[in-house]
Amino acid sequence: MEAERRYRRGQMERVFSRSIMNDRLKKASFDNFLPRTGTEKALRGAKEFVSTFESRETGLLLFGPPGNGKSHLLAAAHHELNRQGFVCLFLDVPQLMKLAKTATRFDSKVTLTDVINGAVSCDLLTLDELGAGALLVDEYKDVLFPIINGRQGKKTNISLNLDLERLEQWLLQDKWGNIIDEEGRLFDRILGSSDIYHNTATSKRREDAIKRMQQG
Repeated sequence: MEAERRYRRGQMERVFSRSIMNDRLKKASFDNFLPRTGTEKALRGAKEFVSTFESRETGLLLFGPPGNGKSHLLAAAHHELNRQGFVCLFLDVPQLMKLAKTATRFDSKVTLTDVINGAVSCDLLTLDELGAGALLVDEYKDVLFPIINGRQGKKTNISLNLDLERLEQWLLQDKWGNIIDEEGRLFDRILGSSDIYHNTATSKRREDAIKRMQQG
């Protein structure tokens, strides 16, 4: 089992150079998370996710306003499970799309198949900022659907700023209004494999900026 995990981790890191994660989230932990009104359920759910990881069948879907700690909680879970030896991959979705586009170039050392297989094969995949920007047909067809569909039966954590109704609409059509998920197949798969938490806290980043402005 350990040798197999080392092999999968090596293959994954060849494609992704570890995880696509900003420097702030690389330091995220449950210990340095600041609980605030509205974060209680998401914090409890993230900790429970880690403690029950091997026996559970569902991942987490955290949604709510930007800047209120969703990504921090999922990064904390990612780091803790990674320390326990599980093969974990954390991907910022807009950066994933850029990587996938680069992988289609003739001179790329990494193929789109490598990207999909790496995201599908890990023990835990975290998709951060799903729903950011406008979805393109190729991104849906060649990246999102193969990854999420391929991970049915595995744990996938997701953060998004959209509510569930807006997520369904985001998946339904591309940036020009062309229908791409008319039957709601991907939306259905996401809901069916997730425990859903609405983080209702306000933006800590915005509050901190206001404090700095007032102090200045």
